[in-house]
Amino acid sequence: MDANRDEVLDRLRQRLLTPVNTAGWGYYSGKASRIEPTCWALLALGSTGSLSTTQWDAFARPHLAFLAGLQGSDGLLVETDPALANLTANGLAAIVFAGQRALLPTATFARLHAGLVNLKGVRLEPIDPKQDSTLQGWPWVRDTFSWVEPTAWCLLATKVSGIDGRSHATEARQAEAERLLANRMCTGGGWNYGNAVALGQDLRAYVPTTAVALMSLQNRRSDSVVQQSLSMLESQRLAEQSTMTLALVSICLRLYGVSTDAVDERLTGVVARSEESGNLQAVAMAMYALSADRHLGSAFRVSQ
Repeated sequence: MDANRDEVLDRLRQRLLTPVNTAGWGYYSGKASRIEPTCWALLALGSTGSLSTTQWDAFARPHLAFLAGLQGSDGLLVETDPALANLTANGLAAIVFAGQRALLPTATFARLHAGLVNLKGVRLEPIDPKQDSTLQGWPWVRDTFSWVEPTAWCLLATKVSGIDGRSHATEARQAEAERLLANRMCTGGGWNYGNAVALGQDLRAYVPTTAVALMSLQNRRSDSVVQQSLSMLESQRLAEQSTMTLALVSICLRLYGVSTDAVDERLTGVVARSEESGNLQAVAMAMYALSADRHLGSAFRVSQ
């Protein structure tokens, strides 16, 4: 890792540590703690190896306790109304819990995993021959239609959790989610946030959604859907210049063994905008991606 990247990582680390709430992180400096930025901050700060195991345990416990304290009776983490439990945030939280399970009550992690497996998107009758709307992945919130992005995050969470991985229920949810992603792939590869078509019109793929979907399908890399979409992502790796997008692309490509030098170089430059705006989630995502030489994206790695 070059000296410039080390300097950026040191700066990002201090940025995350300086405005930290008593427990958890908000999306922006000075805001209330939320699930997603807290998860990304824990991933980022735990990835550099700068703390001993004992130091990390003492640091991480209150932040993990904040997340665990949001758990409802169905196992999902809820920030507001239980009906609005964000499945994307819950998928990410399950991935963090999987890596930090030694610091959590066993039941907390198991209940979140079960909550994800048990929840499905609404099944609809097909209205477009190109899309099978009977397939049930995961919605943004309960009792709504399945979208690509929450489906990808929750599918990835069930794969990296290492819990109940061979149960019929988990395998069935994974298989149907994989079929949904294959069915929702856009023409030419990659994924839109929700559908591949709408009102008879093809929708274009987005880089960050494609990166997350590919992360969830990394153990299916020989599938034509994955190969076509990975080719799309490689060709479009610098097409969207936000910190969050570049971070996801870097994490995804590294999982597939693809060079991330150009992406990381661009990310090192653009993350300054996120720092200036106080976007703590973007800062944390960049820090995790840029420190990947030290952890190889292990939090998101699926056993082949």
